[in-house]
Amino acid sequence: MADSILLNDCCGNGATEKYNPKAAPSRRARYLRFASPQNPVPAQITDAGELKAFFSKYGDVYVPYSSSDEGTGHALQSFLLSLADLSATQNAVIRSQRSHAFGGPVGIEEKTDPVYNLGEKRELSEAEKRTYYEFVKTVLVFGADDQRINFRTLAQYQFNDWKGAGQYFFEMVRTETLGVRSFMTHTHSPLNCLYLATDKGEQRFIAISPEWTLGYTQKHPPRILPLYPTWARDPDGTERTIVHVKHGNYPWYGRPDSIASILDQFFEFQNADYKNKQTASAFIGQVFIEVEDENPEYSLGNDTANEDGFSDLAEQFGQNYTNEAMRPQRVVLATRPYGSQPAHIFQFSPNTNENWFVQTEQIAENNIIKANAWSKRLMDLDVSNGLSTDVYLDVFSIFSATVINDIQEGISDPINNIILAEAARWYEMPDMESYSLEFSSPMSKLIKQRQEAQGNANNNDGGGGSTAQPGNE
Repeated sequence: MADSILLNDCCGNGATEKYNPKAAPSRRARYLRFASPQNPVPAQITDAGELKAFFSKYGDVYVPYSSSDEGTGHALQSFLLSLADLSATQNAVIRSQRSHAFGGPVGIEEKTDPVYNLGEKRELSEAEKRTYYEFVKTVLVFGADDQRINFRTLAQYQFNDWKGAGQYFFEMVRTETLGVRSFMTHTHSPLNCLYLATDKGEQRFIAISPEWTLGYTQKHPPRILPLYPTWARDPDGTERTIVHVKHGNYPWYGRPDSIASILDQFFEFQNADYKNKQTASAFIGQVFIEVEDENPEYSLGNDTANEDGFSDLAEQFGQNYTNEAMRPQRVVLATRPYGSQPAHIFQFSPNTNENWFVQTEQIAENNIIKANAWSKRLMDLDVSNGLSTDVYLDVFSIFSATVINDIQEGISDPINNIILAEAARWYEMPDMESYSLEFSSPMSKLIKQRQEAQGNANNNDGGGGSTAQPGNE
């Protein structure tokens, strides 16, 4: 069994009180070698004042998601997670990959080595599947909101964090009450987890808090858990540990596999936001007419704006010539002092050229799909545009053996070889370590049906020899 330590003694100081971040060893996080990419869009990912104040005070205690000379870049992680909502294409890719990888029923199979191919897998009997199914049900799984979920939902939640932040966290808890053992796992949002700044080679710890502000952490100190495989022990005997799965060979935190398209993802949001603002407050005027006036009192200026009930000329202009007005005017009439030059008329031509928007949006979309190593055909399920079922299944077959397989193995490996394996050891059921859960795509059934149909056609509906002709196979 892995090493255990007292939860309240996670830093080795023998304390019996709750962890106090102000009393932690003074090791400056900025001296550690964690990834520090330059913020691509500083105006959108600059940390809030509270977050900056927190890391300014506790920069020697916690390791932020990223860092820069200006302070902490921990809000970069929040920005990356938000791109799944801000970017239409990124959102569609994540939903498509999640559906194709984890949308089907969860199967049970013989456990195999995740790295090495040691031969064919043995087909399990129905009795073996039922026994393992009953074992799996004894492992309690909870989401970040503490609601009970199943293992397929757990895989989907972990995949969302994996694609958004390049990492996910889950806590494992094992307890024994009156001789009855229980095992459970809880997911944690990547935004709620921070490493303690420890030296290289030392045991690592992760702090968990729903809010990283000075006021909140001083009133509610973060929970501190050791990184798996070390377990911490509560005074009541409950043991806990936390697992961190990340993408990329980084010393501390992971990065999403689609980070190469981060600017394109943000561009999609900016483009949509710009068009919305144009619709909401665009200039409506189409003709500008300027004439000579006999009385300067009626010239367009702040005086007339105030007399008409507007605070200034800008408000008067907006309420007359933009979409903010109930009845926007299309003709701008202005006057000049008496004795000026003749009247001037200028016509505004509205911009109706969509070519720039269409081309730039297509470029951004292609870059996002390419960075995710995905296929646009797998995102377009509309057969009315010429996409046949056979073409779709052909494309799916290729990606199923590559991208989808990698996604399924990347998420299922920690579930099978950490959560369920640790549960089997805790329950002292070593036979259960011989099995594992297998995630599937809802399209796998269609492919199997097509293969069987093709086989029946080649075998004359299953009777006699093949009737396939040379060149038609």
